Amino acid sequence: MAPAALLRRVPVRSARLVASLAGAALSLVAGFWVAVVLDGRDALPVTAVLLLVPALSAAVPTHRLEPVARAVIALGWTLALDTVVAQAMLSLGAWDVRLGVLVVTGVSVAVWVGVELGTTLSRRAAAERAAEVGP
Repeated sequence: MAPAALLRRVPVRSARLVASLAGAALSLVAGFWVAVVLDGRDALPVTAVLLLVPALSAAVPTHRLEPVARAVIALGWTLALDTVVAQAMLSLGAWDVRLGVLVVTGVSVAVWVGVELGTTLSRRAAAERAAEVGP
């Protein structure tokens, strides 16, 4: 079967879900790479992960919202998560750049995957209810 025929057979929602979950996995790998392999020594990769991973975890699953609303949600989620993680680690006396990057990345990816899967399940349930009620 030709590759173009395969692409036509994949529903857009399924392709979007797979692409989003692949992005979440890539974000997880990036956070792990910065924290463990680079040892949190370089400021630019650490800053990039601490800002981009939470922002993407909020912006990608909310694709149906207006762009300005997505940007506000992503910015708020990023600032709130980074602040809460830093404050909790300082309060517990467990401050470490590597651990902070891992925690922020882990929470962000968990939220990303949870929202994507929850949205997919709710769409399926709504489609099933509509099919049951239909003529």
